[in-house]
Amino acid sequence: MIRQARVFLPEDDQPAIVSPLHYNAAGIHYEQAEPIVVASWQDAAPLAGALRLALRQFVFCDRNLRESKKTDWPAYRASGCRSVSEFERLFLCLSVRAVNEAELFYDAEARPRGEKQITLHVRLNRYHRDNEFAQPLLRLFAACWQWSSGKPMSEL
Repeated sequence: MIRQARVFLPEDDQPAIVSPLHYNAAGIHYEQAEPIVVASWQDAAPLAGALRLALRQFVFCDRNLRESKKTDWPAYRASGCRSVSEFERLFLCLSVRAVNEAELFYDAEARPRGEKQITLHVRLNRYHRDNEFAQPLLRLFAACWQWSSGKPMSEL
């Protein structure tokens, strides 16, 4: 079982959303019903704490996903956005998964907006302190926004 979670970071001052995942008998990963909302996500420590908690909550839970609608999406509901398209426009999804069963490292990946074939990755060390653990996530987020906007990272 390779633990996974998703982190949704906004382009503005809205709270971040960290979603623990389930997986079902078909091997599909899906968000648990109660995501973690992180108000001060620009500070790496609260973001790291939420991500560590979400990874610990990863468990098997069989569910038929054919009955779900896009508006049932837990991260979208937690965001307070008026529509799914608004949520997808305002938030960038970072997927985090253990590199292997030992879980010494996690791989975080995100795709810059508008890119279909390019995905950026960073490696997270499980044993780093919270600030060091989450700092690569924040840099990945900044790199994706820079890529999409054309702004230098120093301006982000």
